[in-house]
Amino acid sequence: MTKEVLPSISIKKYLKNNVNANQKILISLSCGLDSTVLFDLIIKSKYFNNKNIYYLIFDHQKRSEGKYEIKQFIKYYKLVNKNVFIKKLPLKEKLIGFQEKSRSIRYDFLCKFSKKRNIDDIFLGHHLDDLNETFFLRKIQQSSAFGLSNIFIQKYNEIKLHRPLKKYSKKQIKNYANKNRLIWFEDRSNLELEYTRNKIRNYLYSEKLLKQINSERITFSKILHLNCLHQNFFKRKRKKIFEIDIEKFNNLNEILKFFTVQSFYYEYRHLLIKKQIRDENIRNFIKILKAHLTNSKDLSVFSGKIGVFDKKICLNLT
Repeated sequence: MTKEVLPSISIKKYLKNNVNANQKILISLSCGLDSTVLFDLIIKSKYFNNKNIYYLIFDHQKRSEGKYEIKQFIKYYKLVNKNVFIKKLPLKEKLIGFQEKSRSIRYDFLCKFSKKRNIDDIFLGHHLDDLNETFFLRKIQQSSAFGLSNIFIQKYNEIKLHRPLKKYSKKQIKNYANKNRLIWFEDRSNLELEYTRNKIRNYLYSEKLLKQINSERITFSKILHLNCLHQNFFKRKRKKIFEIDIEKFNNLNEILKFFTVQSFYYEYRHLLIKKQIRDENIRNFIKILKAHLTNSKDLSVFSGKIGVFDKKICLNLT
């Protein structure tokens, strides 16, 4: 893992290479360590006009002290009367799947919030430890090569997701925060071992084990080009409608067909109601594309239908 110190110049370089200085951005804040450091670095970079920076804070209403922490955070960093918004999540806590469900709700709201205000770029505080934890979680869930090669999606409903801290460890981030005397609030639920991710975080506490997982993750990240296979055969027409180049697709051998369909569903998994496509779903998809499709009949596939749309063979992710 990188030994690099966390300088402001690193963030400035990232911003210059990835975002226009005159556009609006949204920073997702939790009032915790990671997003506080992200916030501090972006503000100190002076890259954006402050009026173009929006802040969204989620209140999970899970901890009684949460709303007071948010008030103190806003007051301390003098964010009052600026582009600060607080979203209360009405999700009732259920230990099974709570973190995953709340994450999905956050992403959906972040995108709706951004589109309403013509914001194309969202900044998140994910770091290197988050990358490795998610990789390990997917590995024990027997994720495919696609799931292991691309841990964090770069777009969600056409909104760009930026994670400029992803090459820095939690330790490096905390060192920066302490050095710059930042104030943040620890979420005690992150220590509760009822959640799978927290168990993994606790398990990966060993630096030796974390380095091993990081090395394996980097190996998988080198096959990221697999995720782009579908772009040669699926063309997006509308939000959930994709034109399929049937002739070109059917000229592939069976292995490449399988990887192409798998890469397509992995890329657009955020549009699906179901969580994960199975091998049998992919084989059924391939079988249907070999059949003769008519104007009068749509054929069901995983999370959608294949039929004729604007005189073209299309997949509709219903």
